[in-house]
Amino acid sequence: MRNKIIFGTAFLLWLAGGFAQRKENVFAVMEDSIVNLHRSMTSERESAIRYQQNEKLLYILEKTLGLNNSISYPFDSLKTIAVVTSPDKKIRIFTWYLVGDKGVHEHYGFVQAYNENQKRYMVYPLIDKWQKVDRPTGKVLACDNWFGAVYTKLIMVKGSSGTYYTLLGWNGGNIFSQYKLIEVLTLNDRSRPVFGSPVFRGYGKNSRPVRIVFEYSKKGYMYLNYEKQTYTQRSAAKNKKTKQYTIEKITANMIVFSRLIPMREGLQNLPQMMVGEISINDAFVEQDGKWVFKQDIIAGNPSKPMPQRERKREKYYTPEN
Repeated sequence: MRNKIIFGTAFLLWLAGGFAQRKENVFAVMEDSIVNLHRSMTSERESAIRYQQNEKLLYILEKTLGLNNSISYPFDSLKTIAVVTSPDKKIRIFTWYLVGDKGVHEHYGFVQAYNENQKRYMVYPLIDKWQKVDRPTGKVLACDNWFGAVYTKLIMVKGSSGTYYTLLGWNGGNIFSQYKLIEVLTLNDRSRPVFGSPVFRGYGKNSRPVRIVFEYSKKGYMYLNYEKQTYTQRSAAKNKKTKQYTIEKITANMIVFSRLIPMREGLQNLPQMMVGEISINDAFVEQDGKWVFKQDIIAGNPSKPMPQRERKREKYYTPEN
């Protein structure tokens, strides 16, 4: 507690200095401090020091996001921290991770959410409990019981029951396996963030998952992205003249992902032995405010050939080592 008070006092003095030196751009001063602190944290080998630096990062970022008009500042320099913002500007999420001594990934972040009742933005810390969430595909979770992830994409969807935000993310897992997620964020009647919603259709047997969780080998790779693609499917009704079904070609925005297969035959019940098969794609297509599962997608860019998918190292994390 004493260390926290000392650090908090030092931060307020630093903040006052920042205002005095650069009143017109105080957020840039804060952003520089966050960037440098996170860069130092990720390169630090001593675990205890990493956690100390992470505590400072959490403190500074939360205080920064709590300032008036912080939602208007883009934080473009945070290349090692993932930032996603909804098109309606009601949601912004900051996420990153820290690797523990045993190779377990711990995820951190904040949600900025607009409170309709108070007419202002609120800041919600995200508390990672991914290791303790049993059957995560069926659990609706609060910010303090979060299945941690680094979010790479936010897709706003308007359905009959209101607007929700679909998030694509990566969870570093442990030394054996990692995860990719299709998460759903909504705002409840108190404008508080809630994770998980039964908006998925046709995926799994007799289930209505509230989020999609893919677990696969730490040494493997899995493609997951939101993109405009074309796919084919059989028509709903037969042609009146030929009395045959026809093949329809459909172009749509969809969440495309490679299907997970076992490294060797007989290992399909071991998630840590699963890898993405790049040549076999499945997808979720948004229809009437729901995500409808489409199996065996033959995706191809409608305007030009689909480039070969490569393993990429993202700017703010390296999920596939």
